[in-house]
Amino acid sequence: MRRLAWLLMACTAVLVATSGCARKMPPPRTTVTLAVLDGIMADGRHETRKSQAGWWFSARNRFDNGEAGVQLGEALAREFRDMPGVEVFPRSELRAYMAQKERVLARQLPDLTPQQRLAVLEAQDPLDYGRSLNVDYVLTTRVDESRTIHNMVFNWWSSRVQFELSLWDVERGQVVWQWVGKDSATFRSQLAVMERLARKARREAERYDSMRVT
Repeated sequence: MRRLAWLLMACTAVLVATSGCARKMPPPRTTVTLAVLDGIMADGRHETRKSQAGWWFSARNRFDNGEAGVQLGEALAREFRDMPGVEVFPRSELRAYMAQKERVLARQLPDLTPQQRLAVLEAQDPLDYGRSLNVDYVLTTRVDESRTIHNMVFNWWSSRVQFELSLWDVERGQVVWQWVGKDSATFRSQLAVMERLARKARREAERYDSMRVT
């Protein structure tokens, strides 16, 4: 009996010790770092274009914004800075980083045009950027539309913006959250519509705790 009791006590001690080790979990992260890349234009065109359509009362100008990807990246970065537990990688440093990579491309492949160099940079895996920048997450954007329509007869205009966000978890190596933003507004600029959509995107990211900081 004494031997059995001793064995039971020994087993209990071992179980307590091992269970105590199993409970030693790393402390939860209170902050994560996020890099917001410039948006990629879905059609591959980055120049601003102006065209006309219709006639008489329906005559209108159409402005397609070639800088929408950059402007949207700035708007998203400003909003996500306000997200609790998220530190956004400085956009100024990101621009310097991308400019350096473009200079390297220009030296190694001098025959490429600026647009071709930009295409090479945009084709880079977002996870590679995340590892190079040493951030936890990377936010990428595909801009499907950023356009202002102006009726020349009635001096009436409206702006439309549509894009798709993808949040990449660098450690896990995959997309962990996606969101489609689409909105339009009368007598508002494209930038105003972008900012409104950026606020909605941040609220959705908070709602789903996409970066696991809640």
